[in-house]
Amino acid sequence: MDAQEFLRLIDSISRDRGLDKNLMIDEIEQALVQAAAKRFDAEGEFTLTIDRETGEIRAFEDDKPVPLESLGRIVANVAKQVITQRLRESERDLLYDEWQGRLRTIVNGTVMRAEKGMVIVGLGRTEAILPREEQIPGEIYRPGAVVRGFLITVAKKGQRVRLVLSRTHGDFVRELFHAEVPEIADGLIEIKGLVREPGRRTKIAVTSQDPRVDPVGACVGMRGSRITKIADELGGEKIDIIPWAEDPAQYIINSLKPASILRVSYDEFRDRASVVVSQDQLPLAIGKAGQNVRLSARLTRYKIDVCSEEQASQRRADGALVLQAYIEAGLIDDFGREVFLDSSLTTHGVLASLTPNLLAEGVEDQYPLELARAEAIINLAEASLSDEDRAEKDDLIRRRAEEESRRQAEAEAELQRSLSAQSLAEAAEDDMMLG
Repeated sequence: MDAQEFLRLIDSISRDRGLDKNLMIDEIEQALVQAAAKRFDAEGEFTLTIDRETGEIRAFEDDKPVPLESLGRIVANVAKQVITQRLRESERDLLYDEWQGRLRTIVNGTVMRAEKGMVIVGLGRTEAILPREEQIPGEIYRPGAVVRGFLITVAKKGQRVRLVLSRTHGDFVRELFHAEVPEIADGLIEIKGLVREPGRRTKIAVTSQDPRVDPVGACVGMRGSRITKIADELGGEKIDIIPWAEDPAQYIINSLKPASILRVSYDEFRDRASVVVSQDQLPLAIGKAGQNVRLSARLTRYKIDVCSEEQASQRRADGALVLQAYIEAGLIDDFGREVFLDSSLTTHGVLASLTPNLLAEGVEDQYPLELARAEAIINLAEASLSDEDRAEKDDLIRRRAEEESRRQAEAEAELQRSLSAQSLAEAAEDDMMLG
């Protein structure tokens, strides 16, 4: 290959693949220097340049010209290797850019094979992996079968693009609802919360921006047509669609459906809720292996205690015994005890986990407390802690800190969304003015 033909080849490749011509020549120069220096066992400084206009190659060792004939086939072989590598990297970068734009969306593929528990899924020009931990338990993936997955990872790995799919991710279900329920895609219905135990059960809370649209009915579809498609895609996974409610008590009641709830009491500090059901509804509210109440707690972000009326009466009696010490100490009276019981302030651990301000604010509507008396109550609770109470106190403090961090993160994310929307609006307005 002569110099001009070499340049034409580089020009052609750079145009077809969108590669930088000068960068390719730089890489060929560097590779030739390393290969030629090894070939000649050079003792001095070996340099090599390729003229960008003529393609002529000049090589020197300590400023002494090295005859090109001495390079033999090194030039052709090295150029071929560099060009091949750059083409592979170009293909990788194109694939990366293509799939990066589809990150966190649902993609369709074909099952190719299984390797050590992983399923290899064909996606046209490339492949993705569906790891064992991202597979719905009990599903069988047969070669040639079409499979849908949620794209959770797009990364460059050497000269390849690594794509990872998931069928267990909660957002996989979220995206299925977006695809099957037009009202969600259009923004008329909003998904306020979604929790899932893959292959078993999902709870999804929805609300409508239009009072004329029933969010639950729209998600279920005519004769269950929409929800059936989603459940079939998930291998028959049970899906509970519940109406979101701003009132915490109502939200908890909705989340525990299909169980019928007699009453709910929750503290003002977003820590826990007590749910009372009839004895025959107790198994339904708790669910198999505690699944229903566990998912409800994750969805509502409350620690939910479900009990029967008999158990609730016993717990209230136990709480009254605990609070007797505070009556005897002159810190609360009989009416205050009833307020504390109604507010789930029934253990030394709960009381010790509070600050005087939190305690006073929590009961101020029914039982005003001066900060000094609230502090005395907390001090007595701290002095009365058993090991069990101390563990409860530490758990409540930890969960409050996590809740506060979550709120801050959500507020920051909402601020960023607002700023982005404002920037887009301003940009659009500028474009209109320029137009």
